[in-house]
Amino acid sequence: MKKRSDGRYRKHVMLPDGKIKDVYGSSPAEVNAKERALLKEADTGVDVDDKTRVGEWAKVWFEKYKSNLREHTIMSYKNSYNNHILSKLAALPLKLVRPVNVQDVMNGVSNYSEDLQRKVLNTMNQIFNTAINNRLMSMNPCADIKITPHITDEKIKVLSPKQQKTLLNSITEPRAHLFAAIGLYCGLRREETLGLMWSDIEGDRLTVNRAVTFLKNQQDPDHSLKSKAAHRTIPIPPPLASLIAVTPHKALYLITNTDNKEMTLTAYRSLWEHTTNSVDFAVTSHMLRHSYCTSLFRAGIDLKTAQYLMGHADIKMTANIYTHIEQEQIDKAAIKIGSIFSEGSKKGQTHKKAK
Repeated sequence: MKKRSDGRYRKHVMLPDGKIKDVYGSSPAEVNAKERALLKEADTGVDVDDKTRVGEWAKVWFEKYKSNLREHTIMSYKNSYNNHILSKLAALPLKLVRPVNVQDVMNGVSNYSEDLQRKVLNTMNQIFNTAINNRLMSMNPCADIKITPHITDEKIKVLSPKQQKTLLNSITEPRAHLFAAIGLYCGLRREETLGLMWSDIEGDRLTVNRAVTFLKNQQDPDHSLKSKAAHRTIPIPPPLASLIAVTPHKALYLITNTDNKEMTLTAYRSLWEHTTNSVDFAVTSHMLRHSYCTSLFRAGIDLKTAQYLMGHADIKMTANIYTHIEQEQIDKAAIKIGSIFSEGSKKGQTHKKAK
């Protein structure tokens, strides 16, 4: 080790392949630490002279590892990278990315939804893991990095029976009315309702065969369902059967745009606006689905059957909704019981005073 004229220290380090690499530091301790890190990196098979930057590898990652995915999924990865990762990490050499750099990215999305945070962290994880597999870096700086959990209202948002009735009686736009009815009476996800064709209806049953999502404003050509469990056959209750019977059969899909053509994202938003403007309480498409699950619970449908009808891949998802409903009923019962005993106590006190 030698001390240079500028006060810094330099040391020649021989790598396992016989190459000589110089390391520098402001002190002997720093130089020795860099030597250990360099040798450790070389032992993993990483090319210590490689200077590939995160942005350069991200392009390779997209082209080589993600090109065969659904366009919708590719767009999700690109949104995570372009909007939240690129500006902070793209210019850094892969080997110099540290956990603090990853944490900086995560700090930038900490106010966003937990779902978006997971997507951003997962994108970085995959980029760095493939770089490690290709011996461009020795460690994944995402290790031990967590998302920022948000305090949320864990209550499952559903419409009461009265609200469900009010909603269906208030929507005057026929397509919006049918969309809401399918959600409330069959529990389909938004994309499943939009993907429902007339050929999927047979007698008093409908079969979920496809899901319609959007790439920008147009439909994603890939109509694959969310999971194998999403493919299911559901009984059509009489009120929905009556509504379907009077719906004009002018296209392949039950729900179309105003010209009876393929639904677009703009057309869907316009349709849903009719729904939200029809009532004075909050309603989302997912609330229709949760309300259906609540109806199953009230009808005494067992958990396994409810899982099938909801199209849940994991029974825990169904159980979670059922548990929330049960707890809600217990809470309501507790209030009633407390009220009963409170009234009884007041009557007893009044009786004593009278004596």
